[in-house]
Amino acid sequence: MLKSIARYLVNRAEKRIGVELDYAHEIAKTDFGLMSRYGKIFGFLDPNKNVPALAYHVARIRGAVAADCGTCVEAEVNLAKASGIKPETIRALLLKDYAELPKEISAVARLSDAVVSNGEDDSEARAEIQRAFGNAGLIEISYAMNGAALLPGIKRAMGYATQCNLSLLSGKI
Repeated sequence: MLKSIARYLVNRAEKRIGVELDYAHEIAKTDFGLMSRYGKIFGFLDPNKNVPALAYHVARIRGAVAADCGTCVEAEVNLAKASGIKPETIRALLLKDYAELPKEISAVARLSDAVVSNGEDDSEARAEIQRAFGNAGLIEISYAMNGAALLPGIKRAMGYATQCNLSLLSGKI
């Protein structure tokens, strides 16, 4: 019965994000306890209470791009679109073209790239984020970027990750 509930929840999540979660089905089929632990990741990721949707989705998209998983990036793009983020903004994020973004949003993208892609710091971007959104906003953005990069790692370790083709994906938006 618990596995049926888990399967239902995974199916519901697939509809919400618009991609297949084959690896999540495998987790649910294997062990409900492991699925419950996996589900806790989303409690860590999903709340967006301290920054505007655009800042949150910028961090999530750039985090997923850093982890190079095509379906994860596609899921983040779908979630951003559902939140009302403009297609041209999403396309710019995928292609790393931050010139037209507002200063504080560009700072989110730059910090995400520095931390998640390069394992570095960008103190100027961090300061801009703190000025715009405060410490709580910085922390939430930190969770968003790193959490979005975590999921592809789980998929990759299980053999389910797909490589990104950002040019192709940006053309579909």
